[in-house]
Amino acid sequence: MDMKWILHKKAWLCLTLTLLFWAVSFQCTAYVPYDSYTYSTMTGEAKAQYCPTPYYPAFAIDSQVLGVTLVTPADMCFDKLGRLYIVDSYTNHLLVLDENYKLIANVDVLEDEAGQFEFLGGPSGIFVTEDMEIYICDTNQARILVLDENYKVKRIYKNIVPVNEQEEDYLFLPSKIVVDASKNMYVLVKNEYQGIMQLDREGTFISFIGSNKVTYNPLTRLWKKIMSKQQKEQMEQFLPVEYTNISQDKEGLIYAVSKAGTSDTVKRLNLAGKDVLLRSGYVNISGDQYQDPQDSSLFTDIVSDANDLIYVLDASMGRIFVYNNEGFLFYVFGGRGSQLGTFSSPTAIEINGTDILVADQGNPRITVFRRTEYAQLISGADEAYARGDYEESLELWRQVIKRNANFELAYAQIGKVYLRRNQYEEAMQYFLLGNYRGDKITNMTGYNKAFTEFRRETAARYLGIGVVVLLLLAILWRLWRILQRRRRKREEKN
Repeated sequence: MDMKWILHKKAWLCLTLTLLFWAVSFQCTAYVPYDSYTYSTMTGEAKAQYCPTPYYPAFAIDSQVLGVTLVTPADMCFDKLGRLYIVDSYTNHLLVLDENYKLIANVDVLEDEAGQFEFLGGPSGIFVTEDMEIYICDTNQARILVLDENYKVKRIYKNIVPVNEQEEDYLFLPSKIVVDASKNMYVLVKNEYQGIMQLDREGTFISFIGSNKVTYNPLTRLWKKIMSKQQKEQMEQFLPVEYTNISQDKEGLIYAVSKAGTSDTVKRLNLAGKDVLLRSGYVNISGDQYQDPQDSSLFTDIVSDANDLIYVLDASMGRIFVYNNEGFLFYVFGGRGSQLGTFSSPTAIEINGTDILVADQGNPRITVFRRTEYAQLISGADEAYARGDYEESLELWRQVIKRNANFELAYAQIGKVYLRRNQYEEAMQYFLLGNYRGDKITNMTGYNKAFTEFRRETAARYLGIGVVVLLLLAILWRLWRILQRRRRKREEKN
């Protein structure tokens, strides 16, 4: 065989493989057009620490995919069968997709039981109950529609006025809604600052829950100290921060988000309206840790999954923040832009199994994110620890560290496992590596907990030996005294 032909063939093969490698590399780079990160607090302040990609944009659901027009997806939710419901506030349509994200219904005309036709006007919120009732906040028409599973109108709630409000002065503009097992409705109303409106199944006003506190900037606080009584009374008219969205977790509790920047940007409300959200993390659940107000986050939606992980959508920065149920940040991903995986004006976030779906009005589409092995390991480790399988949790956190040696939380969680196993020296080592500050209830660091137990164990371990040593010393001292007396007696005799 001609040697030149062989060399020529090898050269072409190498060139082909090189181009293929470049093509694959380019695709991978272009496929994830954003950096993913968490925060390091080792220096005492939160600094971004890049991490492996936890989720990648798999595909988009848009007008071309659906075969119908999608312009302004305002809200979405899943039912118990895995079907996805989307309301478009521009086209005034209700879209229903099956479990494979294929369109099965495009509803633009609604019919009630009497055969009367209804049309949506700027719908902005949707919720589906366990018995397949569909609640739609028909915002521009100041009402809530309730549909059956065949999209027929069953009930309409409108002209709802809170106690102490005048009907002619109050405009009921529902924007978001969740419904509990008793069919009580929890509604966000536009321009309503008293909190979340609670209605019974008949649509009767019950109360407001979870009202945000009035917040002042530092200059206003200073001015309040020197102002007159009349001026202070006028100050009380300042309105609290309005909620931007709500959702319901698997226990029926309500997650609520408002503008970021404060410690209570995210709340988890029980039925009494008390915030029961745990905030044990290194950083507040308040979005990006920037000092410049222009760079502050604006949370626009929130959802939790079956393992109690919390997913918060940041409309300002175009990012998704993922926390566990103790308030520890797992990772942040996404960004602003027009590429798949980035957002222009994101409005809603939903969870379907391990998929994350984000609706974007600026880029009229819904992006479906799939989790990577890295995110799977973190979720698995957290879940294993929660159900008490500490050995599995330990192994999974070790695998996380192999992929991201700078992830402080992984070291801290390993330290907690060792603490539960009464391996206090190992726990102290990992708590130091993880900069674990412990829980905010006892104000006791993980290291101090481990050290206290280590000191107690050490004292108990060596207490018996110490007693024996003291007894021996006492015996030796006694023998020495006896010998001394005998020696003196012999000397006196002599």
